[in-house]
Amino acid sequence: MFNAKSTNFATASAAIVLALTLSACGGSDEAAQVDDQTLVTEVEEAPQATGGFDAPVVTPDKVSYTLSSPSSFTPGKFASGMLPGQTNERFNVTVENGSAADLDLATLIVKGSTTTGECVDIFDGDNQMEGAPTTPLAAGATAKFSWGLSCPGKGGEEISVTLSNGLTNVIEVTGKLA
Repeated sequence: MFNAKSTNFATASAAIVLALTLSACGGSDEAAQVDDQTLVTEVEEAPQATGGFDAPVVTPDKVSYTLSSPSSFTPGKFASGMLPGQTNERFNVTVENGSAADLDLATLIVKGSTTTGECVDIFDGDNQMEGAPTTPLAAGATAKFSWGLSCPGKGGEEISVTLSNGLTNVIEVTGKLA
């Protein structure tokens, strides 16, 4: 038979147990501190392959990356990422998957740096710079996309562009800013 008092008692008991459990989550001053840097995955330093712009750079697993020479451009009205006083550079990326497996380009990380400092990504739909393709690249297939970087420095300064998959530096290409 249904008893309203026992139901209320069970509900109140559950609420008290939940409150005590949640209050223990707050911890104390003696709680262990987590170093946020230990949660970051370190990227392997040496790239699998190196080269220059406008030439294929092929990894050991037979994936070919060709980055066109950087060229200066004017970002579109709704672009994001460019920094005041920096040079806006764009380049085209061609990836040919010569491996036997699909290639996940959605995990591709592009990092640029000049002798003056680090570059930041520019995303600009008006100039077709929207990141890497999100669908896996089938074995034997080719993908082309554009990338933008906002870099410190002036035309003629050295630039290095590294492509990684988050765990490994896949390739590094070096050349000069436009």
